[in-house]
Amino acid sequence: MAGTQTTSPAGRSSDEAPPSAPRPGPAGGTVGAEAEPPGPSQPAARPAGPRRHPGRVAAAITLVGLVLTAGSTLATARIDRTTEQRLLDGQTRQAATVLSTAIMVIELPLQSTLAAQRASAPAGSTAPFEQVMGAQVGAGKMFQTASLWRRQGADLRLVATLGDPPALSPKAASTLTYLRHAFDTKTTTVRLVTVGSRSEVAYAHADPTSGWLVYAEREIPANRRAPVDRDSAFSQIHYAIYLGRHTTADTLSTTDVDPRTLPFHGVRSSQTVPFGDTSLTLTTTPRSRLGSDLSGALPWLLLGGGLLLTLAAARVGQRLTRDRESAEHDAATITTLYQQTETLYDQQRELFVRLQRALLPSANPELPHLEVAAEYAAGARGLDIGGDWFSVIELDGERFGFVVGDVSGRGVDAVAVMARARFTIRAYLTDGDDPVTVLEKCSQQFDILTDGHMTTALVGVGSWRTGEVTLASAGHPPPVLLGDGPPHFVEVTPGRPLGAGVAPYPVSTFTMPAGATLFCFTDGLVERRGEDIDTGLTRLADVLARAAERPVGDLVAHVLATLRHEDAPDDIATLAIRWTGES
Repeated sequence: MAGTQTTSPAGRSSDEAPPSAPRPGPAGGTVGAEAEPPGPSQPAARPAGPRRHPGRVAAAITLVGLVLTAGSTLATARIDRTTEQRLLDGQTRQAATVLSTAIMVIELPLQSTLAAQRASAPAGSTAPFEQVMGAQVGAGKMFQTASLWRRQGADLRLVATLGDPPALSPKAASTLTYLRHAFDTKTTTVRLVTVGSRSEVAYAHADPTSGWLVYAEREIPANRRAPVDRDSAFSQIHYAIYLGRHTTADTLSTTDVDPRTLPFHGVRSSQTVPFGDTSLTLTTTPRSRLGSDLSGALPWLLLGGGLLLTLAAARVGQRLTRDRESAEHDAATITTLYQQTETLYDQQRELFVRLQRALLPSANPELPHLEVAAEYAAGARGLDIGGDWFSVIELDGERFGFVVGDVSGRGVDAVAVMARARFTIRAYLTDGDDPVTVLEKCSQQFDILTDGHMTTALVGVGSWRTGEVTLASAGHPPPVLLGDGPPHFVEVTPGRPLGAGVAPYPVSTFTMPAGATLFCFTDGLVERRGEDIDTGLTRLADVLARAAERPVGDLVAHVLATLRHEDAPDDIATLAIRWTGES
């Protein structure tokens, strides 16, 4: 389902959405946007033949009805289980993304401390260590203890300590062996340490060049239990986090359930997240149903309805010996149930896609010397909807603003984050802020850990009089500039995604040649499973090079039709802005 918006100095904006093609139903019919439930079945003329015994007719009808009911019930139950598994996998992937961000937050102080120690003056000063790690060590803080070590030749010397005494004794041979191993590892070394009833996660990060090493320990609750906020990425699932790839009691880090109930049974999912020189294994199971109650009740409804229909058909066949009419009636009823289920599925998906389209601009503003075209295509992931969006707005004087963004994950929550980001960015642009200021302000309104979604955005402000464009990126792919020469990606350094922490956003300014087109997009256009992202970007540049002379509306439609597959999983948003350069 794709819609195109095109605006040029010579025409109004328009929305075009090709109708959904009907697809085959389970009994040879069609379901989709134009499908209609079949009318009541007409009794067929009974062919001439020997008279059938009512008991045999009833037995035959009962057998057929039981088989059909069992088959439809099992099929629907399997679909329900598959849906629950898919929803759980999606929740687990989102939780793993949040977990990856948390790992970055844990490792950052260790890396920052080493960087500060390398630059310390005079050499050997512990002030950088005490300043950086001092803010992270103590009751209620990230670490319970931290220490600074220095390697001199074959010796390893403890230089400074902060916080509580460590679980690993600094004088133990095993501790020194572990710390020496950190100098042979390019990343943080992580170990699970248990001493008596005390459990800690130990971190060691070393710089072989300067000889400095930072060691820290983070406390694990004695019962391994950790609370879950109702609005977090873990709110709908039970989880258990293990250090390493083995899910045993010895490697359990934290969980929100009684550890004695592990491992999870039934519907469950697992994700592995890199963590220093090892990894974290996240296993999950749903707290309750993730899908709709109707989906869970449908197998029972079909079972009850099928049994009732079978008994009714058997009684009608036994009483009236009209086996053919009863059998056809039952078959038509069951076929109707299949068709209605498929029709409901398509109607729900169409409703969700319309919901997201309602949040996208229905028309682009008409601006002098600019031709604008945009197109959104929904992904093929069942009922879920994504968080891709685009927007072009007219600013004061000769300026205009635009944005293309993408919210990770799918579903109504992702669309809600998208709507918040879209209107927040639009408000700051309307206030006259430049792209860097817009992203810096907007990033303060989001939090990946709280929202459960990561948001990227490309924000630009341009002049339709001079063709000058200023860009800033919050982790979003760069746009492509189609000018006199071959297409090339605009050099814009991406900053952090919105809500990933306060950080500066680099700015990029350039002037579009007359007749040039700036093509912006979301990653669903270039990403393919099992393929390097550079391959997708090169493929996009090749397609744009061959279609650069097309009108912007045809250009956007051609790129989307060429690069998007029918079973593409991700949503796609594209935006093309052509500066005519007319004076």
